[in-house]
Amino acid sequence: MRPTGVTVLGMLQIIAGILLAIFAVMVGTMSGMMGGFSYFGAMASVVGGAITAVFAVLSAFSFLIASALFSGKKWGRTIVIVFSVVNLVMEAASMMVGNVFAIAGIMLDGIVLYYMWRPHVIAYFTK
Repeated sequence: MRPTGVTVLGMLQIIAGILLAIFAVMVGTMSGMMGGFSYFGAMASVVGGAITAVFAVLSAFSFLIASALFSGKKWGRTIVIVFSVVNLVMEAASMMVGNVFAIAGIMLDGIVLYYMWRPHVIAYFTK
């Protein structure tokens, strides 16, 4: 049986994937509309296209992670742990330059890391 926390993390990945797909459509639409105005409009269109591609890839990757979490793939747990550690380091660096809001991110990453090392979660991903 899948642990509840893994289900929650999977659902959050699906929500993130949907939001990233929406952002990709929005940026693509806006950059396409900017393309006909002037030389700078063409440049905005190119940059917007690149940003759209990045959002689309991140969206697909988010859905892939959600699929791995729901199916209990070992690499899904590994990716969540790696991303949490990277985000923890980034939040700590952000806090060093005065971002007090990074404390919430650090706490959330700590909770996710703690949860991913719980015995029942490890057992779910090693079946």
